[in-house]
Amino acid sequence: MSFNNDDLDGALEKVISIYFRLKHKAPNYTSTYLKRALLECMVDLTKRALYNHCIETQVDKHEVDEDYRQWLEKNIDKLAKEELEFKNSLNKPYRDN
Repeated sequence: MSFNNDDLDGALEKVISIYFRLKHKAPNYTSTYLKRALLECMVDLTKRALYNHCIETQVDKHEVDEDYRQWLEKNIDKLAKEELEFKNSLNKPYRDN
C-alpha cells in the first residue's frame, strides 16, 4: 500500500483536530485555525514527538532511569530504615515535657 499527500493531509487534519479538542475541551467544526494557534500546536506536537519518538531522548530517559535505579539500590536500606522509624514514631504516645 502506498501513501500520497491526501493520506498525510487527512492524518494531519485528524491530529490537529484532536489537539485542539483536547486543549480547548470542545470540537472545532471547521478545518481552519488562526496562524498563531497552529504554530503553537506544531510546537507542542514537535515537543511531544521528540519526547516519545526521538532516539536521543529515549537514550536519555533510559540513562536517567538507570541512574535512579543505581541510586535506589544504594540507598534502599537507608530509606526503609527511615520509613520504619517514621511509622514507629506515629505509634508512640505524645509526651509533653
